[in-house]
Amino acid sequence: MYQKNPSSLIKHIDFMILDLICFLISIWLAYAIHMNQWEIWESQLYRSLMIIIALVHICVSAFDSNYKNILRRGYLKEFTAVIRHVALVISVMLILMFFQKSLDSLSRIVVAYTAVFSLAVIWLERTLWKKFIHHRLAKNPRFLLLVTDLAGAERILNQFEDQMLDFQVNGIALVGENPGRIKEVNEVPVVANTETLIDYLMKSATDEILFSIPQNTQLPPELIRECSLTGITIHLEITTSDELSETRYEEDIAGVTVMTSYLKLITTGQAFFKRTMDIVGAIVGLIITGIAFLFVAPAIYLSDPGPIFFKQERVGKNGRTFKLYKFRSMYQDAEARKAELMEKNEMKGQMFKMENDPRIIGSGPDGTRHGLGHFLRASSIDELPQFWNVLKGDMSLVGTRPPLPSEVNMYNTYHRARLAIKPGITGMWQVSGRSDIDDFEEVVRLDTQYIQNWSLSLDVKILVKTVLVVFMRKGSR
Repeated sequence: MYQKNPSSLIKHIDFMILDLICFLISIWLAYAIHMNQWEIWESQLYRSLMIIIALVHICVSAFDSNYKNILRRGYLKEFTAVIRHVALVISVMLILMFFQKSLDSLSRIVVAYTAVFSLAVIWLERTLWKKFIHHRLAKNPRFLLLVTDLAGAERILNQFEDQMLDFQVNGIALVGENPGRIKEVNEVPVVANTETLIDYLMKSATDEILFSIPQNTQLPPELIRECSLTGITIHLEITTSDELSETRYEEDIAGVTVMTSYLKLITTGQAFFKRTMDIVGAIVGLIITGIAFLFVAPAIYLSDPGPIFFKQERVGKNGRTFKLYKFRSMYQDAEARKAELMEKNEMKGQMFKMENDPRIIGSGPDGTRHGLGHFLRASSIDELPQFWNVLKGDMSLVGTRPPLPSEVNMYNTYHRARLAIKPGITGMWQVSGRSDIDDFEEVVRLDTQYIQNWSLSLDVKILVKTVLVVFMRKGSR
């Protein structure tokens, strides 16, 4: 799913709220120091002042461009911007107080202190918050692959150089050039050419692709269309965009005008509410996990002494790998024994499933007995530790089934579309039969259907259905 760049005000609403808090703190400090009392809310005049300055700040923020390019401003430029914003807010506030005929009752010293404190506190708040944002973006950037010729790579990378980007160009696929001859451009590695591009995408963590193709350069037929099938967001800086999917729009990326194609577009608000729902759900889920641990841990250890938790590398959003956690429901040598059981795989395609799996704790040598392991899996108790993955941000409450790297290595191009979103504890596959589904293509269809039709209400419906499915043990093995 692709999150469209919001307007400057929406994009920087965090700064607007923090600035508002700083204004109110400044008024409170100014009143407390001058009046020698802290209960500012007991004065009707200064209560009105706080309300007016809050409303003025919101209006000035909405109609002024003070937050534009805020992440790229240095210390001095930021201080100049803060002076301008504070001066505007204080000036409009004084005009309104004048028309209310309450200016004479207002202490000029309190106003002066408020202006001085606001300058210092807001500048400090913006500086510290920008440092936090820069750190967060550097820690978890969007990975962008640039597909262009040598001249185009140099031009775009130079254009990006002075920009504060929320993505990282982690590779270049050169068109019409020999990657063996050119190893990097502006310290960005050359990772592929047009012939190896699809193979690279299938094995790498890539969120978006920017095509910048010269007019006289011919791409291999269907290359852009094949890239689009992977579910990766495509940005196209060429005059022809017929190969892109129908879901597309024009936008600006750090000064480069592109046509963007995506599998699903979500707003900033939708992304915020989905993540909020994940955090709240994860906290509740971890409390339940802690209670379950008191009973599950001794049972697992007594049945098969060893680790209580099972961790395994899985592939997440757009090819990122992470460690997935579960309560251990299989014997400790389960991974080693998988190869010898592959011929008994009951799943068609790039997944492994076996009803009578002898690797499950308490299953017996032929896998027919239903002991502790079967109970943990049928009741989905083994999946409770995944709430930790959700809280960390590796997974979501609702998404696609997180595949193994070995499974992803066998994917066809269109299978990779499943990786366009974070994997989930539950999803369309979970509520549509779970283990009763024996064809991987059906899993892909359900996951793609979920991504293309995603909404917050759909997530809620799937969560409700999941609870019913777990209690009824429908499709569980």
